[in-house]
Amino acid sequence: MSLSLVGRLLFAPALLVASSATAPAWASSTLDIKTVANSCANCHGPDGRSTTIIPSLAGRPEAVLLEQLRAFASDTPPAGTTIMSRLLKGYLDADLEALARYFSAVSSTPRSVAEGR
Repeated sequence: MSLSLVGRLLFAPALLVASSATAPAWASSTLDIKTVANSCANCHGPDGRSTTIIPSLAGRPEAVLLEQLRAFASDTPPAGTTIMSRLLKGYLDADLEALARYFSAVSSTPRSVAEGR
């Protein structure tokens, strides 16, 4: 069976969409996960380094961050959870893994401070 040029042009986009539906588009891209992680800065500070009572995310162990993110995203979030359970609704487990991996790799000390600037 041979597809015409038109058939191949119509079939290729459908195949691409079907193959990309299994994982979030940004889960494997450092640039894209950084963009998503920037929304965390509203509460957790730039690059996850909080200057308030809200906990920092930067430099924390990946396993700890992932456990907490999964708890917030669950149907029964921890008691006393404020907005985190609402913010994480709709995230896939791969999304949570990518966020935990990203923040665990960020130094808890800003580069300028570590270099004495």
